[in-house]
Amino acid sequence: MEGDTPQVPVTQKVQPGVKEVPQTPQQPPIVPQTPPESTPPPKPEKRLKTKKGVLFLIFIPVLILIAYGIFIATTYWNCSKTTPQACEMGKCGFSPSGFSFVSDMKDNCCGNTLCEEDYETSSDCPEDCPSCDDNSKLTVDSFSYQTQKCENIATHYFIEDFEEGKTSIDKKVNWKIMDDQGNKVLDCPGKEIGGVQNDWGNFGYADWTNYKSELRFKLVENLEGFGFHFFSKEDQGYIVDIRERKITLKKGGQQSRVEVSLEPFDFKLDEWYVLKTEKTENNINIYIDDTQVFEYKDSQPVNTGQLRIETFGDGHVRLDDISIKK
Repeated sequence: MEGDTPQVPVTQKVQPGVKEVPQTPQQPPIVPQTPPESTPPPKPEKRLKTKKGVLFLIFIPVLILIAYGIFIATTYWNCSKTTPQACEMGKCGFSPSGFSFVSDMKDNCCGNTLCEEDYETSSDCPEDCPSCDDNSKLTVDSFSYQTQKCENIATHYFIEDFEEGKTSIDKKVNWKIMDDQGNKVLDCPGKEIGGVQNDWGNFGYADWTNYKSELRFKLVENLEGFGFHFFSKEDQGYIVDIRERKITLKKGGQQSRVEVSLEPFDFKLDEWYVLKTEKTENNINIYIDDTQVFEYKDSQPVNTGQLRIETFGDGHVRLDDISIKK
């Protein structure tokens, strides 16, 4: 338009010596924006400790397995060097506690120090089974397969068969051992010899108790017979009186005897008989050849005493196989 003049930017006057600088419009200050908050990553030190703990937990079982393996190998090595003994079968057996030597004895093997029932005896295998004979007639000798030891059980107080030509009977003048059809027997002629008649023979001890007696006897030449004393103690005890054709049970001693029972019996000359006496508490039983001839109950029994044999008058008697059983 007319009259308009173009506008010229106005410059400010500046002080002399000061350079004029054109002014630029000021921009608003830029404020830096922070990112939204987030979980910070784990620190490197904690992560390292976690890895060490895991490695430690893995290492312990491995170490234990290695040690156990060494132990098992050692026990196997020691076991494999074990040499079985004679008559022994062995092998290395495994268990969690290691290898150990397991042995089994062979059956019926003489020399393995094991006496086996139904297989070995002292005669065929003395190395395993000892001879249990104690050279005593008063015991029953046996070998126990359970304990592997000898057992010598005393069953008798007295046993004599006179076969060795001697006796432990304390006899007087007339008793002697002689031969009777191939057997050794104890003989007393009964006749007066050296001024002695009604001869005695004692055996056993006064404290013997609870026994049974058995003997064989034979009347020779006549029936005068003999007396057998049992539980004899001082002036007490019992006597089986055998003479003529009767058998009598008496009680007492040498000075005083009381007849308690009498039975007839048809004894014959030169014939062997077996006499048995049994006493249980106050009950007394007498047998001849397993036939009971007396059953007597004593209200005042004699419970201990020795034994004695006695001849009557001219009675000639022979005795054999005397046994006193507990």
